[in-house]
Amino acid sequence: MGRLNKVMLIGNVGNIPEMRYTPSGQQLASINLAVGNKYTNKEGIEIDDTQWFNVTVWAQRADFVVNYVKKGMQLYVEGRISGRAYQTDSGETRASLDVNAFEVQIFNDPQSKSNASNQNDTQQSSPPNLQQPESNPIQPQPNVQQQNNTNPTNHNEESGSTKNDDELPW
Repeated sequence: MGRLNKVMLIGNVGNIPEMRYTPSGQQLASINLAVGNKYTNKEGIEIDDTQWFNVTVWAQRADFVVNYVKKGMQLYVEGRISGRAYQTDSGETRASLDVNAFEVQIFNDPQSKSNASNQNDTQQSSPPNLQQPESNPIQPQPNVQQQNNTNPTNHNEESGSTKNDDELPW
């Protein structure tokens, strides 16, 4: 019988990453990750259900998280999940979802979005490899259809037969 404990999450970082060290000197970083789930209930009301995960990242990945991850960033986190119960200072019992992450990737940085959107707006008009030089905007472009005209079948005029061309030109 196989066993698997793996979770993949995409969510928003809810705090500034904290670096800590174990007594043996191993580094670990902690972040809180909010993963939202929107759905419409039977009454037609849209519900926004957010789950919070305590994510722990170890060793070199912890260094990456502390140096590059910021509050509000969208992250992809992959790891093992565990649940635990704890009591607050007021005596209330609560549950916690903890992820021991072995993979962390920056999925989206909202702070760099304005810079990226300005760059994308200028490049969306035409692909970069087909842009005309700005110094000579009337320069004729080669006919792409004529250059890329590859016929997948060869026609042998003498025998009148058609065969597939399995040999690639590269």
